[in-house]
Amino acid sequence: MEALVFISGLVALGGIYAMLAISLNVNGGMLGLWDLGVVGYFALGAYSYTLISTDAPYGLGLPMVIGVIASAVITGLLSLFIGFTALRLRSEYLLITTFAFAEIIRIVATNEDWLTNGNVGIFGLEKPFQEVIPGSIYMVFFAGLVLAALGGYYFFAQRLADSPMGRYMRAIRENEQVTQSIGKEIFKTKLKVFVLSSSMVGVVGCFYVWYMSIIAPNMFYSTVTFTVWTALVLGGIGNNKGAIIGAFVLIFVQEATRFIPVPTEYSTLLAGIRQLISGMLLILVLRFLPQGFIAEKFKSVERLFNLELKNSIVNEPDGGRRNVAG
Repeated sequence: MEALVFISGLVALGGIYAMLAISLNVNGGMLGLWDLGVVGYFALGAYSYTLISTDAPYGLGLPMVIGVIASAVITGLLSLFIGFTALRLRSEYLLITTFAFAEIIRIVATNEDWLTNGNVGIFGLEKPFQEVIPGSIYMVFFAGLVLAALGGYYFFAQRLADSPMGRYMRAIRENEQVTQSIGKEIFKTKLKVFVLSSSMVGVVGCFYVWYMSIIAPNMFYSTVTFTVWTALVLGGIGNNKGAIIGAFVLIFVQEATRFIPVPTEYSTLLAGIRQLISGMLLILVLRFLPQGFIAEKFKSVERLFNLELKNSIVNEPDGGRRNVAG
């Protein structure tokens, strides 16, 4: 039973990071927005859920469903504010801005004791259906819940990738100027996708709170963002299946190092070795599989533009037809 619980916990953690990777793939993979604020949306969603669904003295004590919805809404609204300014910047400045946003969220959570209980954090958080499922098999149930949510994330992201909106996103990523020349509103598309991706990450924060049963600022360092990006690069940027595989492989590799027998005084060194192993795995994949475990497959950018040009044909007032691109 202990082995089953451990494996279930490992699967649940891998599923959480897989959902983060899919969310990042929506704007970082398909649209090409280089965003380093993942852990900021993650923390904001987790704290929003906790403060709304937790009992006194820190929360409102509302139902869990309300907390999950609120985490998506609050994260989306703040990302709308961030994106309205940041998305007008060049890619490298967007990286800096989103990274700074994530650090601000963590610092606020650390210093505002009256709201978040500071570095001590909030303990003993309830999990869904915990009162009706025996503790010995709860982690098995929770792993199934995470995998079900992961399936929903994958289905949604895949439908988005195959939709006209997905074609717009990849066209923007490949050649923003040409996409704009055929009448597409680049900034609005970026802002919509940025808010959508951030809201998806915010909801994943709820699952992380359920998994940990605690929330504290030290859970949301920038290493979370780099782990998610590493998983996405390993799996294949722009490919939702690759995002899932990359996340599970990375988490399993990192957790496998816990079985290495070392003296207590070398435990800190082992934590550094864990990051070293992840880095070596990334280097090897980039060397031999530069597009990741599963390369993205989509129509060439020329075919994408040709398709959009055909869809841009409109009727002239005199009954003739012309192309809005020219």
